Amino acid sequence: MKRAVVVWAVAYGGLRVWFATGHAFEWKLPGSDLLIPNWVAAIGCLVAALAVIRVRPRLLWVLAAGWLAAAGFILLDLVAMVLPGLGIPFDLLGMLSRLVAVAGAVLLGRLAKAHQAAAQPWPHWVSVAGACLAVAGCLTRLAAQAVVGFGQMPYDGNLSVLLFEGGFVLAGTLLPFLLVHRIGRYFPRWLLLLPGFTLGAGITAYFTVGLIQMIVNAVRGEPVYGDVGLPDSFFWVAVPAYVVWGAGLTVAARGYQFATRKATDPECDLEITHR
Repeated sequence: MKRAVVVWAVAYGGLRVWFATGHAFEWKLPGSDLLIPNWVAAIGCLVAALAVIRVRPRLLWVLAAGWLAAAGFILLDLVAMVLPGLGIPFDLLGMLSRLVAVAGAVLLGRLAKAHQAAAQPWPHWVSVAGACLAVAGCLTRLAAQAVVGFGQMPYDGNLSVLLFEGGFVLAGTLLPFLLVHRIGRYFPRWLLLLPGFTLGAGITAYFTVGLIQMIVNAVRGEPVYGDVGLPDSFFWVAVPAYVVWGAGLTVAARGYQFATRKATDPECDLEITHR
């Protein structure tokens, strides 16, 4: 695993240096392919390569989270692929670059996991609290939209919007419920863990970076989210709500992972069955 991290860091670091020296592609999404400058990404690769010399799981987890946050646009890539009618630009090259960044995050996370003690399950109420936060974040986001009007949505299309909104509501209500209720134990484990972790981590990473950018823009006296026809107050409610939603969903998914793991799971010290 150490060798894989070093190979990834050297290869991707070289690509970031190449981009930083004026050879980047024309990206379709605003800014660059990542949410950080190319030189910062190159330095991040160097730090990742050096981190394997003396493995410290906490540092590796921080680096993994950082790369996941940097690739936050991957959330838009997924939505653009599944629902092209929304009008979100699909950038194949940008998506491939972000997928490589996510792959690095996965490698760093796996290396950290391999060098840390087995995680101990937390009380069920922690998972329930996470699910409640996810639902609260989703409902707050919907309330903010209701205040400005549902006609003020930056998407095109009809059926795609309905599908997106339907999935939006399910990911903020039904999914958190299934992750903490006994009914969820009757589903295939991956069926809930995949969207739980993917959406939870993706939403948290993307909108945490967005919130930081909003704060920077506010300090500079600029519009917090550009000129999109919505008041700044909407974003001060909606974006933090997304962060809470994503974080709560991630906690609930981790609790579900604890609750459904078996004795054959390398993380498991006790025999815990699915039901």
